[in-house]
Amino acid sequence: MRLSQATSHFTRQLAANGCSVHTQRAYARDLAAFARWLGENVQLSAIKPDDLARFLTSDEVLNTPDGQPRKPITINRTKSALRSFFQFCLESGWIEQNPARLIRSAPAAAKESSTLTEAEIRGLKAVLAENKGKYAARDRLIFEILLGTGIRLGSLVGLNVGDIDLQSGTLHIRAKGGAQERVFLNPGLCAMLADYLRENAPEAKRGGNVPLIRSKSGRRLGGRQIQLNFARWLKQVGITRPFSVHSCRHTFATRLYQKTGDLYLVQRALGHRQITTTEIYARVSDERLRSALV
Repeated sequence: MRLSQATSHFTRQLAANGCSVHTQRAYARDLAAFARWLGENVQLSAIKPDDLARFLTSDEVLNTPDGQPRKPITINRTKSALRSFFQFCLESGWIEQNPARLIRSAPAAAKESSTLTEAEIRGLKAVLAENKGKYAARDRLIFEILLGTGIRLGSLVGLNVGDIDLQSGTLHIRAKGGAQERVFLNPGLCAMLADYLRENAPEAKRGGNVPLIRSKSGRRLGGRQIQLNFARWLKQVGITRPFSVHSCRHTFATRLYQKTGDLYLVQRALGHRQITTTEIYARVSDERLRSALV
């Protein structure tokens, strides 16, 4: 089988396995780069470990198109894509030996998460509360859900009115990979949701598939628009540091760990499969260590 054919089968399998769109796109880019470098019509059986070693030490992998060195975490992702791809080919019976069996990831410094300070959180809440417009109430609810539950933006976008159970104080979300998960709500968020539903989702419209977060036209509000709205509110507060909506998830996790000191509880709240993914929230930043030593 040709390399280009196998990569098409592999990306389709990633989607079938419920991998995130981000992972699908990233792995597809990495494999496309490998195919361009080696040749799309090369036969899988002809690919050797040395071919992969030469690719991983080439400018295609080590440097960006403008000549800047790539970060170790990016190179490690390319290695992961190759390992996963060739393991898939081996299990599919297209090759007899895995040419990626010798690939090892290099140590990479963990990226420090971006979190909002307590003062920034208070400022954002105050600005949203002072604005009496209909969409300010919607955006305030968005922020409170993200900060109060730590769910991902994709899960928020996919929320329907029928996913809310105020009696048990839970949300039923579609998490990363399509998994169904239950998320707990604090009393304040339950009360805010009850008020919001009373004003924006009358009983007749509380069907299971009615989007919770809607645009002006009544359709499901997209993730890109939520990002833009979030940036606009931050600007009104006077917050100039770079933040994305995902910063709310980091902030939730950091606050929860600081409150409980229980990393496994944070892992459960975030839905992480591996505790190593959660360990970033237990790391002490250099600035906090410097302050503690004064």
